[in-house]
Amino acid sequence: SLEERTMARNSVLHNCAVTTHGYLVGGTTNDDFLRENLDWMKKASNWAKFSATASMGVIHAGHTTEAMTLLEPYLPPSAPDTDPNAAHPAVSSTGGYAEGGSLYALGLIHGSHAGSSTAKRTEAATFLRKHLRNSHSNEVISHGAALGVGLTSFGSCDLDVVSELKELLYTDSAVAGEAASIAMGMVLVGSGAGNANSTSASNEELGEIVAELRNYSRETHHEKIIRGIAICLALVNYGQEENADAMIEEMRGDRDPIIRYGAMYGLALAYCGTGSNKAIRILLHTAVSDVSDDVRMASVIGLALVLHKTPERVPELVRLLLESFNPHVRYASCMAVGIAMAGTGDSESISLLEPMLTDMADHVRQGALLGTAMIYMQQSDTCNHRKIKTFREKLANLISDKHQTTLTKMGAILSTGLLDYGGRNCALSLGSSNGFTKMTSAAGLVLWLQHWHWYPLMHMLSLAVTPTVTIGLNKDFKYPKKFEIVCNAKPSAYAYPRKLEEKKEEKKKRVETIELSTTAKNKARLARKRAKEDADSGEGVEDAAMDVDKKEEDEKKVDKAEGMDVDGAGKEAKPDETKPKKKREPEPTSFRLSNPARITTAQASVCTFDLDQRYRPVRPEETPCGVVMLTDSTPGEDEELGAVKTPAQEDEADPPASFEWTPPGHPDHPDTTVGKNESGETTVEKGATEESKTE
Repeated sequence: SLEERTMARNSVLHNCAVTTHGYLVGGTTNDDFLRENLDWMKKASNWAKFSATASMGVIHAGHTTEAMTLLEPYLPPSAPDTDPNAAHPAVSSTGGYAEGGSLYALGLIHGSHAGSSTAKRTEAATFLRKHLRNSHSNEVISHGAALGVGLTSFGSCDLDVVSELKELLYTDSAVAGEAASIAMGMVLVGSGAGNANSTSASNEELGEIVAELRNYSRETHHEKIIRGIAICLALVNYGQEENADAMIEEMRGDRDPIIRYGAMYGLALAYCGTGSNKAIRILLHTAVSDVSDDVRMASVIGLALVLHKTPERVPELVRLLLESFNPHVRYASCMAVGIAMAGTGDSESISLLEPMLTDMADHVRQGALLGTAMIYMQQSDTCNHRKIKTFREKLANLISDKHQTTLTKMGAILSTGLLDYGGRNCALSLGSSNGFTKMTSAAGLVLWLQHWHWYPLMHMLSLAVTPTVTIGLNKDFKYPKKFEIVCNAKPSAYAYPRKLEEKKEEKKKRVETIELSTTAKNKARLARKRAKEDADSGEGVEDAAMDVDKKEEDEKKVDKAEGMDVDGAGKEAKPDETKPKKKREPEPTSFRLSNPARITTAQASVCTFDLDQRYRPVRPEETPCGVVMLTDSTPGEDEELGAVKTPAQEDEADPPASFEWTPPGHPDHPDTTVGKNESGETTVEKGATEESKTE
């Protein structure tokens, strides 16, 4: 559908369609569409080709075993691993868009830590670092290699990696420098480097690097590099709270609006999920007082990050900002509501965004479409009084409407992918089921929001989404097929939306010309008149008589047919009483989900465990969401089990050797001095616990 409706001549829309395809099949490894439509894919050129190749990383996210084999046709040539002295092949200074995109895709595949072993990730990071060191002459390949290194070394605080990225940054190439600085932020995310009370072991060295970055942001003239450094500093301060106040305050007072832009994201990440009133007050004050539109936009979006654990507060806070005269603030308000209420289907939030769908500014309409799509993620066709169906139809109409602006169409195309991300099995979530904020998701979301300035960062959304799967496992980490979860709602409330059906063109049939009764009467009258004239002349009397008789018979047949039609119409008007009507059976009020099952964020609140079945959860009071450990009430009976296949299928580490543990102070403990008194009783030296003496 997207392939047919997006204009082939518009590179932006073509790029968005490819990205949306990556969203729709994210993490499923289903790339049949790309293989069957290679001609359509080849329309991408330059950076669109880079982004199209990188979308392979979204499709195969987490499936690391075949990553190198899959991307081998696109990866740039490298020196053989068997010969350490072999020279790296020369890198051309032009082209390299597919090669750079493949390096970025390799990073995206390993960026999701779930299902990615340390060995495989280290192997990929080593491969990417090799290309990073040898591709400074080509900024496109350097760009892809830098982003890939940042994703594979995410949160590692590896000084060697940071040093290599810093070398690329100092080449003063705008595109490569931006990627290098963002990658440094991913490597140092959450380290608090450069802060007074940093928890990092190598605080001094990292502090010097951060100080160099801040100085370089004042020296360079490339806005892309300055923006990359600003985002880097924001990522470094993730989760630092008060520890980051000094740096953020200094960035807030900077004359450069791009640094202040980074300060807003830094403040949001530092207090992500805390609900801090101080952070909210600063963000709201900046949203209405700063002179830069980008800074105001970042401050409003930051509210959603700070309040993601209490999302219902966000629509209340931005209600007035949605009516702001500044279109950037209205755009950010739409995105903030969408991020906070993602996957809930909240009707009040939808009603807030509805007026924005017809806003005068095209980028505000884009934000409203994206925000609404995030709220409707994983919702069934019955959600919000079936308004979701109307929204889907609106998206299809906007994409095919020739009069819509490019930005509006772009929002409609991306919204199509957001609605059904990962085959409708994933949701945008910044927190885990236990209430902890996920660093990867928060950082991935902030990087995705930078697609406002750089489209290839659209693929970073794969870091922020989470599969909504619930699976019960026994002591051997196998899932019992007879374990079920009760959902106290109608099946239609949380069912998968209907699949799109292709419209079949009906062949036009030729309609037979119908002759009116008045026309037949006129022809008969003319024939009688002609016959009479012929009779008077004495020629063709018999033929004329025959024609008159034939016309009179035709006239009678027409009159009779008219009478029959009237009678038939009267009969057809009556309902057919012979066919029995099918009675619509009432929909059940609850149903059971087999193991494993998709349980959405909204659905989890109405799901319960059936404690009367054979398999029961270890913690029955918890919400059925994620991995549930089960106990077997009748272990002697036969079991019907299924084995869980990991996405990567890597070899796991060997289990530790068997051993016996003894507490300190126990007579068998190696550090305890044991002796005997004169009566022959065993004594333990002073310092042993009372519990061990009892033993």
